[in-house]
Amino acid sequence: MLSVIARSGCIRPIARQLAPSMSQVSHMSGSTVTHWKAERYVSILTVGAMMTAAVHPTLAVDHALAILVPLHTHWGLEQVFTDYIHIKPLIPIVGILLKVLTGFTMIALLYFNQHDIGITQAVKDVWNIKRVNPEELG
Repeated sequence: MLSVIARSGCIRPIARQLAPSMSQVSHMSGSTVTHWKAERYVSILTVGAMMTAAVHPTLAVDHALAILVPLHTHWGLEQVFTDYIHIKPLIPIVGILLKVLTGFTMIALLYFNQHDIGITQAVKDVWNIKRVNPEELG
């Protein structure tokens, strides 16, 4: 089924809209290209940090996740707000709130890594929570 859709040429126009080609990137201005590349590098580093955390968790990996995940989320939400908020006075307010929230999240996660169990161990602990039967409680 997918090969039929791929041969029909339906996917190519969608793919071009979702991910600009390098020729399209070359027509962007300097800061836009830098930002576009930075988003891609952060995405790749985030996946790498998550895989490393699963295999060999360390404080350094947790700190990397504390920076990369909020940054990746910030850029994603920034694009959503750019696409869907069209009330002019609201745009700078939402931008400032997003920056404050992202900064707070990074600081909170770094603090959690340094003074508590860390992101990786917290995720492992959540995965290992056993469901308690209410009858056993009393």
